[in-house]
Amino acid sequence: MSEIKQNTSLRRMLVVDDEEGPRQSLNMIFSDDFDVTVASSGEEAIELFKRKSFNIVITDIRMRGLSGIDVLREVKQNDPNAEVIVLTAFETLETARQAISLGASEYLKKPFDLNHIQEVVDRCYRSYLFATKQEEIVRQGVNAAKTNFLEIVSHELNTPMNGILGFIELLKDTHLDEEQDEYVSTIHDCSVKYFEHVQDILTYAKLTASESEMSNSSFNPVTMVLKLLNETRPKAGVSLDSDLPPSLPAYVSGAEQEIRIVVRKLLQNAVKFTESGSVSLKMSAQPISSSQVKLSYHVMDTGTGIEPSWIEEGKIFDAFTQGDSSSRRLYEGLGLGLALCKALADRMKGNLSVESALGQGCVFTFSVVVREEES
Repeated sequence: MSEIKQNTSLRRMLVVDDEEGPRQSLNMIFSDDFDVTVASSGEEAIELFKRKSFNIVITDIRMRGLSGIDVLREVKQNDPNAEVIVLTAFETLETARQAISLGASEYLKKPFDLNHIQEVVDRCYRSYLFATKQEEIVRQGVNAAKTNFLEIVSHELNTPMNGILGFIELLKDTHLDEEQDEYVSTIHDCSVKYFEHVQDILTYAKLTASESEMSNSSFNPVTMVLKLLNETRPKAGVSLDSDLPPSLPAYVSGAEQEIRIVVRKLLQNAVKFTESGSVSLKMSAQPISSSQVKLSYHVMDTGTGIEPSWIEEGKIFDAFTQGDSSSRRLYEGLGLGLALCKALADRMKGNLSVESALGQGCVFTFSVVVREEES
């Protein structure tokens, strides 16, 4: 935690557990870096959160009275930017899905590993700073922008767009009639789509213009996938499935941000071109050495498929290219998503491949080597 040390009064943590042992352990671990408040029940935690804001909340799932899920739901309703880490000694995939769907930042098993929980809290606090645009983060972004034109462009485009999206959300919470609500929803959807296109263009430009360093952090690969699946919205009549075997490593370290972008884009692409049937994501892990493991993400769909020549000639990964490039094509988009995935995969020294036939769907496989950490 030493890298983020500053005035602890500005960094507030709430620890919630009906067992004294875990409460005191977490208090001792983080008291040097955070102003830690402890609660012995979900009810007490919610009352505390109503009176005082917290950057980080660590809560047990199973407690007498209100559960950690109740605490998570209440915290996110009061402060969507608060980072919530849930702990449990009784891990089930369904509980993990529920926690992630409600906005949990991480899902950890008891007994927790000291190094891992410190890394998770460190990452969550940085995410909190970024989301709330703390002065330090803004200053760092501006200084970096002075030396890089693309950073300047990104900053200047992102700032007004964040304002647009923020005020649209506020507008949606006002008293609107049915027609007005439909208009606001359409504006929101178009704004999000525009924002994603801008981000894709800037990210691809940065990758092709410089040898920028890849991110490197510790993360739970299952938690990452659960979050991405929760964010993905398939069309009506299309199921979204996953296969996450229990043998997957609990923690790995590597290019977390870039891996997240690739998997998200592959899922979005599968949903986009699938009108009926299913989209599924299967994960596997193959040991490479005593400390390295190859993670493979297989994104499968029952969509339109791809012309064989496009795969053979590699056109499928060309930037600003689509199978139907006319202005009247059925599927909109810049034709940049897969090019961005390929550029990121190459930068990570990973592999991205595709198997497909027209009318028979696609299987995209993304593999990358990461370092496995002890759980």
